[in-house]
Amino acid sequence: MRARLIGNGLLTARVSDDVAALLDALQLQGASMDRLLALDDTRWRELLRYCDDMCLTLPLALRSYEQFPAWVCNRLRTNLADTAQRFPLVQAAYCEASAALAEAGVPFLVIKGFAQSPDFAKAPQFRMQGDIDFYVPREKAVRAVKALEAIGYEGAGPEEDFQKADHHPTLIRWGNWKWRENRFDPELPPALEVHHCLWNAAVYLIPLPEIDEFWNRRVDRKLGDFSFPALSAVDHFGYFSLHVLREMLSGGRALHNALELATFIHGRADDAAFWTEWQGLHSPRLRQVESIPAALASAAFSSRLPDALREQIDRLPAEQRAWIESCGGDMLAASFGRTRDGRLLQFMLSESPRTRRKILWRALLPGAIASPRRVGTRSGYPGGPRPGPVRLLWKYAAYVTSCSFFHGTAILRLVATGLRLWLSSFALRRAVRS
Repeated sequence: MRARLIGNGLLTARVSDDVAALLDALQLQGASMDRLLALDDTRWRELLRYCDDMCLTLPLALRSYEQFPAWVCNRLRTNLADTAQRFPLVQAAYCEASAALAEAGVPFLVIKGFAQSPDFAKAPQFRMQGDIDFYVPREKAVRAVKALEAIGYEGAGPEEDFQKADHHPTLIRWGNWKWRENRFDPELPPALEVHHCLWNAAVYLIPLPEIDEFWNRRVDRKLGDFSFPALSAVDHFGYFSLHVLREMLSGGRALHNALELATFIHGRADDAAFWTEWQGLHSPRLRQVESIPAALASAAFSSRLPDALREQIDRLPAEQRAWIESCGGDMLAASFGRTRDGRLLQFMLSESPRTRRKILWRALLPGAIASPRRVGTRSGYPGGPRPGPVRLLWKYAAYVTSCSFFHGTAILRLVATGLRLWLSSFALRRAVRS
């Protein structure tokens, strides 16, 4: 795949022709369906699989799709209907879980999921939600987990797999549900996650202590016929910006989250009071970190930019702006190749020599190699089929080989990208001085 301009033309990404066509259709300004309309059935099937993996099926379905092939229209229409039909199940699960937490004396707030509506996502009925995310103060987290286990939820993985996570092991109550090859199954039981921090400085090595103040500014929100505690609007923007950043630093799938962040920025572009409050509540350091994913999201999906956010982006150091333009597009499309570009940004945002040395060490060492058992349980979907012994052996050998190959190429790319960024930032600084 070759590098292509995406979004408003500031970013480049190594994506296929079909994914580039999808991104054209998802732009918040100047969207075009022309290239999607030229796809044949085989390419449509491949693209829809990609959309499912990247959580972009429903955003595509919310666009005007009547000119797509009939079977594609039917598929998107069915996915929307299934998701809308499932939302009462999500709502019921939340009400039961929140009652259990209240009875246990555990204060909480809801992050992501249906809390994204209406600013980040049109409506919860049209947003895929695999789990419900609760944030509770760290000292209450164990009590929260026990309260949810008391109503029948069980951990979905061993505790050691979550030692560096922002939350305890995912809690699931399967009941009689069986996997039916439908990611949008209206009967899919919602999982629960108990988060004990809004930003994990120990993992990402970028201290942002004022995020703890978000808890003290929480508000009650109403959505339809039920209410829930949530972050204030300004803090929600800050938290979700950092969530997009976290996904990129960890090599996660950030594209869908970037679209939601861009949607928020686009919708609030004329809300001067909101951005004044943002400037008053969040420190210059926090706004600097938040503005990096915001700049990427707005560029990738051509959102409008409020003046306050544009000024913050323009004040970013030259090397960070060079990283956005050189690496940002590929980081959003991380599913196409493993890179260490996120480590470069992490290095730039770190504030001490000690943490910078640790970041470089992590960048040069291979990531954790999963055991055969862990690789064997990686199915396409929770509850999906597991491979037999022969397939497991082949799958693990392929996994180790690919890890070795990608680690070597990632280091070479890291060195080349670092040199290119240094030269780009040097040129930017000279341009500013002149």
